[in-house]
Amino acid sequence: MNNDASNGKPVIPYSFNFRTSMGRGLTMLLIPVILLVIILLSRSFYFLEYFHVLAGSAWTGMDLVMGLFFAFVMKGLSNLERLEVSKRLIPTMLFFMPSIASVTVTAGLYTAGSLNISIYSPYFIATGIIVLILIIQGFALFLPNELRIFLEIIHGGKNVEKIVRLTMLNLKLSLSQLVFQIAIIIVMAHFATGYAL
Repeated sequence: MNNDASNGKPVIPYSFNFRTSMGRGLTMLLIPVILLVIILLSRSFYFLEYFHVLAGSAWTGMDLVMGLFFAFVMKGLSNLERLEVSKRLIPTMLFFMPSIASVTVTAGLYTAGSLNISIYSPYFIATGIIVLILIIQGFALFLPNELRIFLEIIHGGKNVEKIVRLTMLNLKLSLSQLVFQIAIIIVMAHFATGYAL
């Protein structure tokens, strides 16, 4: 048990185990992908659309929790306490987020194809631009940051400042992603209802 110098409170360290972390992480990485493959092989539009909505809700929900609630909670914690939270978040953020984002986009493309939505539709183009922004944010910023945090923790987590800084940056990115996802939901309301925005 460590004492946090900033407030003297004891911090109970979380035992970050590489094997356990990878086991949990790979499970969260593979399950959404396997489900999507099964649904695509079934050629069921109902299950495809249901999966797209469910995966998109999980993605948006995660960003809502991370970008709003966790960011608020983390602000009130000391750096050592933030480190302990980061250790627990790593398998989810590093493995589940890229997986759920990828299957949501893939299922969305297949759903659009099944609905015969024109790629020249301004709504489709707007959705594509927003998705591109999300992909760039996710795979060029979010994922590398999570990997750097993961590697830092694996090597003992001695650079607490670096881990905390990258974790807080990713929480801000989650909030940004949430805003873009709400924009996509607004655009997709057109596809669901047929009404112009």
